[in-house]
Amino acid sequence: MDIKNYVAFDCGNSSIRVVSGLYDGEKIELKLIHQVPNETVNVNGIFYWDILHIFQELQIGLQKAFLEYGPVESVGISTWGIDFGLLGKSNQLLGNPLCYRNNLGETVLKDLSKKEKYKTFKETGIPDHPMNSLYQLIGIRKYLPEYYEKAEKLLLIPDLLAWLFTGEICGEPTIASTTQMMDMRNGYYSSEVIQQYNLNSSLLLSLTKHGEIYGNLKQEIADRLKIKACPFVSIPSHDTASAVVAVPADENDFLFISSGTWSLIGTELKDPIINPEVYAEGFANEGGALGTITFLKNSTGMHILQQIKKEMEKDGHKYSWDKIVSMADTCKKKVPVFDPNDHHFYNPQNMLSAICEYTEKDLAMDEVLASAFISLACSYRHSIEKIERLSGKKYRVIHIVGGGCRNNKLNQITADITRKIIIAGPKEATSLGNIGIQLKKNKTNLNLLKIRKILKKSISTKSFIPATEQKIINEMKAYYEEYVG
Repeated sequence: MDIKNYVAFDCGNSSIRVVSGLYDGEKIELKLIHQVPNETVNVNGIFYWDILHIFQELQIGLQKAFLEYGPVESVGISTWGIDFGLLGKSNQLLGNPLCYRNNLGETVLKDLSKKEKYKTFKETGIPDHPMNSLYQLIGIRKYLPEYYEKAEKLLLIPDLLAWLFTGEICGEPTIASTTQMMDMRNGYYSSEVIQQYNLNSSLLLSLTKHGEIYGNLKQEIADRLKIKACPFVSIPSHDTASAVVAVPADENDFLFISSGTWSLIGTELKDPIINPEVYAEGFANEGGALGTITFLKNSTGMHILQQIKKEMEKDGHKYSWDKIVSMADTCKKKVPVFDPNDHHFYNPQNMLSAICEYTEKDLAMDEVLASAFISLACSYRHSIEKIERLSGKKYRVIHIVGGGCRNNKLNQITADITRKIIIAGPKEATSLGNIGIQLKKNKTNLNLLKIRKILKKSISTKSFIPATEQKIINEMKAYYEEYVG
């Protein structure tokens, strides 16, 4: 069989990436084609995304993919959630998309009662957060009325990029779920929420189905890049949803941790779980691939260790992750544990000082590192126990995907703390899942289980078994009891 060149656009908060997936009929080989930083632009205290810069870099990557591996079979777009651009009359872009870091949503959310907030959660399955598109949009209407009044269509970031490349205006379910305006029971925008907040329903787009072609590369772009025009396929355009597709699970029920700067901890469900306890615990029912629900919670991930590493390197001396792990391993003392999700650790001036202040201990560097690893694993277990309680299911294995899956020490401690088997990999989960769904373009009978079998052949994973030594079992049990107690 000829090797086919599928392309994934993978845009995150910090990087713009273009990846080719070379499919030989059995497995996919990923090739990173192009990668550049993605940064917000601060104009008079307001943060924007430079969408035209992103568009330009993706074009460069698409051209490189064609030149290196031949005609492109299709393209799928995945990005971060929540943020959006607005189109006016004649489909003119009204400006660069505002970034979720602005405080538009905060002011709106503060004015809502607990009853109003729960009503919105009950309708959508998504907990309230100032970053959510719903509150950003209301904030624009309140504080930037001339901007809102000119708007004809709301395009989330992947929808906006799809429009720039194809000229087609359409939405996609997984990214739409991040708006907190979608009824996760039926997969459509909620008329109740639209009425509750007196929004203009014509702003919202019709939604595509995964695996279908929604448009083709504009001929003018193809001519300029000197490449053959290719179709664009609907895939889970929320990067988390694409990453979950690549979880190499053999069973329908599984746990995952999408591990990076932040860790998304969850499971895949057929139906949303919407009740007061889910709301109180802060879990979200986000859209998943092929009509599934990604039931998850956002948790602090590698952010704390990344900040510690950054502070250690202020004097110009570089520390590899292997060195940091070996330093943590030298600690033989019992260390205090802390809650990585406490607001003290969100963005402190000095992470080392924040940990010492929170634990009320004057810790040496090896103790700080050991404490951070153990505390992260404890926080993972705490979320996983909540998932098991809320879903009524028990899980034997945790799949860790994304960049953080390479941290073997954290993987092993997580296995020891949770008493569950850890399967780490793939690292490039978002791009792999993106391309996996693109395969449905030619194989409409592919379901998630079949797609995951193909993706599993394409990767290598590493397993971590919980410690059997009673001393370690007792130590980890004591740490977790301290964490929750």
